[in-house]
Amino acid sequence: MINFVYLISTFFEWNWQRFKSPYVISGLVVMLLGVIILIFSNKIAYHITLKIKDADDKKLANVGLIVKSVAFLVAVIGALLAVLFVS
Repeated sequence: MINFVYLISTFFEWNWQRFKSPYVISGLVVMLLGVIILIFSNKIAYHITLKIKDADDKKLANVGLIVKSVAFLVAVIGALLAVLFVS
């Protein structure tokens, strides 16, 4: 069972000792990677759509939505990794 009170209290209890944990460091790196992918998602989707045969605006929109969803998922996984797995 998940203890939400503990999760909320650990989320707001940040100090410099937490940055010694490899989970926090890797979580922040993964979250930063997700944010960078999210920033450049339109350019990435455009280049992916250029590789597709018979590309049109609908395919560009669908690829863009997929790229943005993956980038958001990567950022959320990084944030959860940085917050939840603290030793």
